[in-house]
Amino acid sequence: MPFDLPGCSFSTWSSASPHPGAGHEPSATARIAKLTRKPLPLIPVLAAILSISSALARPAPGSPSPLAEREATTVSRTARKLDATLILRVYNYARLDPVSLALSEKVASAIFANVGIEVVWMDCSVPRPPSRAFPACQSRMGPADLVLRILPHQMAIKLATRDEPLGSAQTCTESEPACEVNVFYQRVDKLATQGYRADRVLGYVIAHEVAHVLLGPGHSEEGILRGEWTRNDLERISWGMVLDFTKDQPSQLRKAVLRRIGQSVPDDPTRANLVAP
Repeated sequence: MPFDLPGCSFSTWSSASPHPGAGHEPSATARIAKLTRKPLPLIPVLAAILSISSALARPAPGSPSPLAEREATTVSRTARKLDATLILRVYNYARLDPVSLALSEKVASAIFANVGIEVVWMDCSVPRPPSRAFPACQSRMGPADLVLRILPHQMAIKLATRDEPLGSAQTCTESEPACEVNVFYQRVDKLATQGYRADRVLGYVIAHEVAHVLLGPGHSEEGILRGEWTRNDLERISWGMVLDFTKDQPSQLRKAVLRRIGQSVPDDPTRANLVAP
């Protein structure tokens, strides 16, 4: 920060020298000393002040800075072992612009990374003819491959129910490939007109419906899998505050993905209705 010191100079008076204006003629030596006396340069003085301020603001040795503490808190939330991987093939029928869609995918990825699940996104955009579609989108799918469809109003009305949900998820066994997740984008867009951030809401809707594929159709009383988000939930989502899964759901989600990719996990009685007979 610049220091504003108009008209100030710094000098030192010797106690042996007569004070100016004392009423008698100064000696020749005093006159020479007066002529050669100069104010101290301002820049070195300011540098000394800034150096002292910086030293006072610096944390004590061995103590983390506030920024380091914030970064450590963020890393501690997301530094999980991501050995459980889901692949989402995205069909953007609503023709949402790529930048907004990428932001929503980033939000959903962060949610699942926090519970130890990595999400791989494949853009299987629909306008291009089949001959020009991404080759990966035509590859064989397994149980860990999900199909995400972002639907416009004219397609959503064929699937929507009376309670006007934001999306839906297909009930699949854990051995079934290409389980479908649908997002009814016109309802996300409607929330945007009420002041909520569409990109963040869409990311949470995707996470909610993917969680239904993994855990089944049941809802929780709070958190991401609440049956109906409250105004407070939507505000937290829009402001970038955390809306989590409930206490037991992270472990259940991760185990469900590991089973889908063929890794052995401890038996979980909650998955009985999702396992193929």
